[in-house]
Amino acid sequence: MSYQPQAPPTFQQPPPPVVTVTKGKRHKGMILFGIILLLAGLLGGGAMVAKSMSNYEDAVKSMARAPVGCTTTLVFDKLGSFTLYIETKGKLTDIGGDCDANADYEHSGDKLPRVSLTLLDAGGDEVDLERGATGSYDVSGYKGSAVRKVQIDEAGTYRLNVESDDTDFAVSIGKNPKEDSDLLKTIGGAVALGGLILGLMFLLLGLRRRRPDAVPAAGVGAPPPGWPPSPYAPAAPTERHPGYRTEPPEPPVAPPSQPPLRLPDQPPGGGFAPPSFNPPPPPPPPP
Repeated sequence: MSYQPQAPPTFQQPPPPVVTVTKGKRHKGMILFGIILLLAGLLGGGAMVAKSMSNYEDAVKSMARAPVGCTTTLVFDKLGSFTLYIETKGKLTDIGGDCDANADYEHSGDKLPRVSLTLLDAGGDEVDLERGATGSYDVSGYKGSAVRKVQIDEAGTYRLNVESDDTDFAVSIGKNPKEDSDLLKTIGGAVALGGLILGLMFLLLGLRRRRPDAVPAAGVGAPPPGWPPSPYAPAAPTERHPGYRTEPPEPPVAPPSQPPLRLPDQPPGGGFAPPSFNPPPPPPPPP
């Protein structure tokens, strides 16, 4: 009897499920809000910076001016600290006092001209002019450098006398023209920068797609219920050895017979007798 090895059964694996991933949607609300912030910051900040430059020019042009060689009448309707500038480039208009000057001027020297300044109040008392003033301006054809400071404590009419060997300049007096302009320019720059940062941040958050959901493809995926396994592959025939032959299978051996059971007779008086084996018949007599 020979033994032929059988090939192990092979199972056909179901195909892996196919999943389609859709792109997430963008946040349109954040994108729109970011654009609004960006435009509002840039336009608003730019408008403030432009307004600061306009205010700077207007402040310089509106300063009071006194020419050299005469006494100019000044009217102070506001109190506080004022600065006197030697203006080496500019224009005189609407001069009040004993001088009638309407002319353009521009100092030719590299250094500021030497000047003597005297300020008198309405009572004829001289007002103290402090040294150590700092600041300058150069805008719209006007150029000046600070030389004195004065504190006006009473509103009224004052007279400023200017004396110098040079005549190609004037003396201007007023508040620092850069003070309000610089403040507005700083605010405008902060608004523009804030709008730019916030706008770009919301734009980036809006352009970022949401997390997509994995959706199984239609008709593809897990195998249907009751997926049958593949049948066994038939065993490949093997070459038999010439010294072996196939033996027919032996017949099955029957188990030894048991004597039949015989139910005992019912004993008198009732009860139950256990079953007993029926003895076999006696053998026949010899011939």
